[in-house]
Amino acid sequence: MGGAVRDLLLGLHPTDFDFIAPAPRAAALDCARASGGAVFPMDQERDHWRVAADGTTYDFTPLAGGLAADLRRRDYTANALALSARGALFGPAQAPADMRRRVLRALGRENLEADPLRPLRGWRLWVTHGLRPEPRTRRWIVELARAQRFGRQPAAERVRGELERVLSHPRAAWGFAKLYELELAQAYLREWAAGAGVAQLGYHHLDVLGHELEALWQLSWRFPRTSLALRWAALLHDMAKPLVRQWDETRGYYRFFSHDEDGAALAGVVLRRLRYGSARVGRVQALVRRHMRLPPESPRGLRRWLLRNRELLPDLIALQIADRAASRGPLARDEAERIQALCAAHAAARTFLAAPRPKPLLSGNEVMRLLSLEPGPLVGRALRALEEAQILGDVEDRAAAEAFVRWWYEAETTAAQRPGDPRGYRPE
Repeated sequence: MGGAVRDLLLGLHPTDFDFIAPAPRAAALDCARASGGAVFPMDQERDHWRVAADGTTYDFTPLAGGLAADLRRRDYTANALALSARGALFGPAQAPADMRRRVLRALGRENLEADPLRPLRGWRLWVTHGLRPEPRTRRWIVELARAQRFGRQPAAERVRGELERVLSHPRAAWGFAKLYELELAQAYLREWAAGAGVAQLGYHHLDVLGHELEALWQLSWRFPRTSLALRWAALLHDMAKPLVRQWDETRGYYRFFSHDEDGAALAGVVLRRLRYGSARVGRVQALVRRHMRLPPESPRGLRRWLLRNRELLPDLIALQIADRAASRGPLARDEAERIQALCAAHAAARTFLAAPRPKPLLSGNEVMRLLSLEPGPLVGRALRALEEAQILGDVEDRAAAEAFVRWWYEAETTAAQRPGDPRGYRPE
């Protein structure tokens, strides 16, 4: 039933199957034996069972109220389909024609209202399955999206699932343009949608939202196998620009001071609202925060930069390439040299990550004894500085390592004692 039948008719490979059976538990056990999967109850009181096998799920439920009534409660004709064991197709009369013409047709406005996720699911099916909403369905989706801005919305985890499926799709940038066009972005990603119509001028040829969409497209095209965290960073990296822009009379265009720092904070707000964990939120924020800090072109400067951004590599440079490539449009030829330099830095980052890290010349305990320190973050910072000096070739033996650590500690503590120093620590 449902999505699996839809996907089969569209020539796709479904991974989620729904079955109606007179004895769901027995059918699930038979399926588990045949597939080698595991069976477990989804709702034992209602006799709902699931089998999971090799990345595919098979759900078994009893027939309650008749097949026709069940199908009439579905959202779109594409999802209101069922196949019998003998291959007979059941569903709305117009469903087969809709599948052939790749049309998304709602069974009724009340069907879409029954579950607040259904308008968003319609958008996702447009992107991932190429099912274009017919005019009435499109109008209903827009009307319900407007109502959802301040009304009933589905659970954040369900929204996140739909957004992720599009964000990981090859047509992600086009899909999020349609998210704005259907006014769903204004309901679920309102901070991002605020970039529409915010002109940048000067260095950019698109408004803020258009630039972010172009950056996501550049990322998807140049680096098709990227993480969701990097794709989120590309989509949201300039999100704070509408809040911080200032007109520069002398230059004749807008300036966006601290949009990277403020954008990282705003990205955290959006992703936490979608119930992402701290690790995913932190990585997206770090990428947004550092996307303006380009790697130097000198060999020594590049090595130092790679060391200090190791945990974000190579994603940070991929984001910077996409950002730069999305900036000038027809004038992008002027940026070819800089983009080539970033591509070279990206290759250097991959080589750097693959190389073994140097064996530490001093351990944490040795640093603590040398500097008379207790365990704490200062020890870790000293070790990182020492590793950097080793890789740059400034320190080659134990004696030089001890001298370097003493010099580094004196410089750090002197700086920390200056009024207004931002580092926020004092030596023991």
